[in-house]
Amino acid sequence: MSTLPIADFLAGALLTLLLPVALLIALVVWYWMFSSRVPDLADGPDSSSTPAATTPGPNVPETLPPEPGAQ
Repeated sequence: MSTLPIADFLAGALLTLLLPVALLIALVVWYWMFSSRVPDLADGPDSSSTPAATTPGPNVPETLPPEPGAQ
């Protein structure tokens, strides 16, 4: 037992307050650093780059019924 009984209480109270605050600060710093590394895609793609050519899917012939007025 310590010489001052209140010292144990104060140490526990400080740890109870400081550990969650330190964890919150660490998470905010980590999130800020992570979000600064991610590129901003809200503006859309760069206008200087040309989009890649899209390849069409397989060519499936369509067999449609004849037009109602065609003979």
